[in-house]
Amino acid sequence: MSRRNPLFPYVYRLGMPFFDRLFYRRYRRTAMSYAMGRLLMIGLGPGADLMFLPAAVTSVAAVEPEPAMRRMAAAIARRHGIPVDIVDGVGESIPFPDNSFDSVHVGLVLCSVDDVDATLGEIRRVLAPGGRLVVLEHVRGDGAMGRFQDLIAKPWAWLASGCRPNRRTLDAIAAAGFDTTALTSIRHTPVPPPCTPQLQGFATVLGGPPSRRERGLGNVERLEFPP
Repeated sequence: MSRRNPLFPYVYRLGMPFFDRLFYRRYRRTAMSYAMGRLLMIGLGPGADLMFLPAAVTSVAAVEPEPAMRRMAAAIARRHGIPVDIVDGVGESIPFPDNSFDSVHVGLVLCSVDDVDATLGEIRRVLAPGGRLVVLEHVRGDGAMGRFQDLIAKPWAWLASGCRPNRRTLDAIAAAGFDTTALTSIRHTPVPPPCTPQLQGFATVLGGPPSRRERGLGNVERLEFPP
């Protein structure tokens, strides 16, 4: 894992309610509306997206590598009576068996994983046939915005705990074998640079997902999750 800013979880948690009300709440709610069935949330953070779970979701698990974030998310889940299994882990090695989930949610997380391709491969592995990758991500813009994001990518990544504002996330999702026709790029948003434009919607797997054995990742401890 790349070096993280140890203060980021606390700064993020303090500023998130204000920032969400101003900019992101509408996007979180819309993105979460595409989740269904057994849901896995990658990079849960402090748990803001839990507040927008749709009725179509039957159970929730989450992977979050930061202990402070796990504690914050667990507190929100308890406060609102939301049953969720939050485990320590990263997107590049998801600690759940193949075909475990009907939908996998990534909310402002693919910008900060160490390896986007490995994370998307793992998401394909744990998605059941017909499952959805539910997406809300900020991505690299075009023209001057993209050049600005390229220029500040390294200092911003340290400041924002690994967030890289110039990732071409739509291309990466397509290259990982997903149908991206239901993803929408929102070019003009109220979210300030460098965290704009937004990518929102869902993607579905083209063909069957690779197993962990096929991807050469070895064996992991099997964690049971209720159907």
